[in-house]
Amino acid sequence: MAIPHHPRHVLPLVSTWFRRARRRRQLRNELGEASPQWLARMERDVGLPPGGLAREMHKPFWTR
Repeated sequence: MAIPHHPRHVLPLVSTWFRRARRRRQLRNELGEASPQWLARMERDVGLPPGGLAREMHKPFWTR
C-alpha cells in the first residue's frame, strides 16, 4: 500500500489506522481469553473460516 504524501490524505489514513487498532484491541480484550472450542463455535455461527477471529485479532492495524 502506498502511503500518501499530501497532508489532506494523511489524516484519513491515520484515522483509519487508529480505528482498526482500537477494534482489534477490543477483539483481543473480549475474545483473547476464550477457549479455542468457543472461538471455533462462534466462527461457525457467523460463517467465518476456522481461525478467522484469531487472524483478525492479531492482524497489524495497517492491513485491511
